[in-house]
Amino acid sequence: MKKIIAIVITCLTLSAILIAGLTYKQTVLASQQSDPTVANQSAKPKHHYLLVMGHGAGDPGAHGNGTTEAHFLRAKFLPKLRKYAKEVKNSRVTFYNPKHDIVRDTLVFHKGSYKINKKTTVIMFHLDAGGGTYAHGGHVIIHRPIPTKRDRRLAHVIKKYVGLNPAYHGYSYRTNLRNCNVLRRRGIDYSLVEMGFITNKHDFKKINQHLDQIAKNDIEAITHETIK
Repeated sequence: MKKIIAIVITCLTLSAILIAGLTYKQTVLASQQSDPTVANQSAKPKHHYLLVMGHGAGDPGAHGNGTTEAHFLRAKFLPKLRKYAKEVKNSRVTFYNPKHDIVRDTLVFHKGSYKINKKTTVIMFHLDAGGGTYAHGGHVIIHRPIPTKRDRRLAHVIKKYVGLNPAYHGYSYRTNLRNCNVLRRRGIDYSLVEMGFITNKHDFKKINQHLDQIAKNDIEAITHETIK
């Protein structure tokens, strides 16, 4: 009889230990699911894109059609880019201080491109200027001889709404831009978008007519996300 009682007590003790262990495990799992720190550790980090408006801080850039490159990019284009940048879910899009000129910050103050995190992708926006047969359409200045998929998407946006510059057919690889060379030497991925010619009335009209769509499509092209 004593042996039976001992066996029963042992079984009850083991059952109690097992139940306690399962309860503890469920409690830990529940706390991990509700803890944002644990959830963030398992989530894929968002890639950072830094968008830069060309010129500024006293440098007007190109002049044409009653405005300047720096003013148009900041007053007209930047607000639309900001609007759509808020809509992406899997990327982090920020903007270089529009009161500054990244080229001056880089070359004069040794800041700007020298201070950008190497894991950041930099997208710079400009408007071209000039006259003659080839002074129309836009293109993408790329950081390596062969365009990336992102460069191709950005060039497609230009082609769709403004048209491509016939001299470049979408892309140009240049090593004579000093700010870009700082990015290149630091191993930072970048694209420089020449949206079209501010001096060409047809380019400028198309850009203004489709500015909202251009901004939306540019953000989609940069992040490779679809905005509804």
